[in-house]
Amino acid sequence: MLWTVIPAIALAFIIIFGLKYWNEIMDDARDPDRVSIELYAKQFDWTARYPGKDGKLGETNYRHISSSNSVGKDTTDVAGNDDIIVRNEFHIPVGREIELSMRSRDVIHSAYLPHFRAQMNCVPGMITYFKFKPTKTTAEMRKDPYTVMMMAGINKARALENKEPIEFDYLLLCNKICGASHFNMQMNLVVDSEEDYQAWLKKQNAPKAVAAKN
Repeated sequence: MLWTVIPAIALAFIIIFGLKYWNEIMDDARDPDRVSIELYAKQFDWTARYPGKDGKLGETNYRHISSSNSVGKDTTDVAGNDDIIVRNEFHIPVGREIELSMRSRDVIHSAYLPHFRAQMNCVPGMITYFKFKPTKTTAEMRKDPYTVMMMAGINKARALENKEPIEFDYLLLCNKICGASHFNMQMNLVVDSEEDYQAWLKKQNAPKAVAAKN
């Protein structure tokens, strides 16, 4: 009985708390002040798409994907004309709920934010999402004693290989082996103060609307 009851109680405890936090993460974002961002995965890079001044992301359709329309924005939806598309790194504000919607062009990728202990598959033909709230900016993390110690160890190892030292950065990685260049599939994530985030947004130029084809 002990071998049955004790594991059953322990598993019930783990499952109840796991479901509680799973439901909190996967529940619809209701914060009116939330930041909604789309992450678009393809072999072998990431693209982030932000709503423009209208606060709405335009509709997408894979049939519209082209060299000038990499995320397949629906050219008939005017809401997408002012969408902001960024590569290499994307920014979020500290202390606000972040809602990430994820799509994939080709194979299953996995959006992995190791510093936030969050991961979600990006599946072709469907939209997946999760939400979280960052509590420390990138600048604050770089001054954190544990981070300073960790980066000192990393840079010591890099010095032995004659590599330049690096600073701490939050990262978006692909945690699914998605092809030969899977190891290259990462994107820097910068957590800003609200003021710095708004200043960064103003610097981003919304791409020109893609002309609809006849």
